[in-house]
Amino acid sequence: NEMESIDMGGEDNRKITGYDHEWGLRSFFGRINYDFNDRYLLEVNGRWDGSSRFTGSGGYAFFPSASAAWRISQESFWDKERWFISDLKIRASWGQTGNQAIPLYEFYPALVSSDYTYNNEVEPGYIQKKMSNPDLTWETTTQTDIGLDAYLLDSRMSLTFDYYNKMTDGILLTLPIPGVIGLEAPLQNAGSVLNRGIELMLSWRDSFKDFNYNVSANFAYNKNKITDLAGSGPYKTTSSTDPMTIRAEGLPIDSHWGYITDGLFQTQEEANSYPTLFANTKPGDVKYVDLNNDGKITPEDMTYLGNTFPKYTFGLNGSISYKGFELFMQWQGAADVDVRLSGALSEMGNQEGFTHEIYANNVWTPEHTDARFPRPVKFDLRNVQSSDRVIFDGSYLRLKNITLGYTLPSALLAKTKVLSYARLYISGADLWETSKINDGWDPEASRKVSTYGRYPFTRNVTVGLNLTF
Repeated sequence: NEMESIDMGGEDNRKITGYDHEWGLRSFFGRINYDFNDRYLLEVNGRWDGSSRFTGSGGYAFFPSASAAWRISQESFWDKERWFISDLKIRASWGQTGNQAIPLYEFYPALVSSDYTYNNEVEPGYIQKKMSNPDLTWETTTQTDIGLDAYLLDSRMSLTFDYYNKMTDGILLTLPIPGVIGLEAPLQNAGSVLNRGIELMLSWRDSFKDFNYNVSANFAYNKNKITDLAGSGPYKTTSSTDPMTIRAEGLPIDSHWGYITDGLFQTQEEANSYPTLFANTKPGDVKYVDLNNDGKITPEDMTYLGNTFPKYTFGLNGSISYKGFELFMQWQGAADVDVRLSGALSEMGNQEGFTHEIYANNVWTPEHTDARFPRPVKFDLRNVQSSDRVIFDGSYLRLKNITLGYTLPSALLAKTKVLSYARLYISGADLWETSKINDGWDPEASRKVSTYGRYPFTRNVTVGLNLTF
């Protein structure tokens, strides 16, 4: 019981590993609300946060915010317009929030164990491998929002609109340091990322005697861009056969990165007359484009290939009820987003791994020169380098959920003298979708790492009965 970490055991449990750490957060916050005649609304917030993950003057930071709204429909001059817009409110807000989710003890010059030789004997020792940074502080997000809320046509229609501008400063980066220091570079508060966009929701509800229905639609647009890397970068993932991304000023964060291609080489003469990425290039191999026209194919020919996060998202919900019957549907989708093949699927079985049926009879051969995929080459990944050939449009529209139910009339249940509620329903999830990667794979899967490295999604149908006695 005296052991605070299972790492601290003796010889009998030396193979057990673990760790222990502690950290603390201290916060002071307050809020002021003002409401005049339900017409003018004001809220002011302030919080002072301190985190043990930082030290010195960077440990505490103040994060203010304020919002105001004007309900125009409460003004006397709005009476003539109330027949069309029964409630209208415009609002604006500005605020800052902090993020302290960084690795623990980054400000501390920690030591790690390292053996060394002394007098021809191996001795245990400790060294500092990474430079510490006592000036680390909070990552700060500043957001401005302007919006409106409205109810129209006797509140049957509602509208919500928001425009936002969100700047995150002080993002942690590992910037280069002089090699003579002899230590790994520390994290620094150096990066900035901008998110700017709109959000819109529109709904309608109405009823006629026993018939009720409502429908609501939502739409969002977000533009993401790295605005500052403190003069450093760009930062790229290193492997060109895995999903390769880049963080560079002016580009969306974690953008796809790779080569542009121009089909497949069809003859040996064509392969010999064009610069190639690999020696011994043959017909059926991918033709990577010499983008900078320097007569050779190198990583300098790589370029931006697409977004890993959707620029547009949208959805539609609707329900209809008549007496005891009710029908509910939920649709959702995304657009302007790209996904990348990786893992065994992108390798086309070249590494003797399982692969997808889309490759069957669809790889290049001298008899099938118009195939979609290049020639297979065992234990050779020359044709699956990060390029536009393994990047696909990840836009999709999906019927996320649909449910049909029937609730038995209470008068009928009263005759049973046992049941007070009974409902029968059938529900389906992910029953239908349309996308350009409809090869049995989920378009909602992670786009940053690998969509095609996952198992196919499943479609679910549920039949149920709810009873209350």
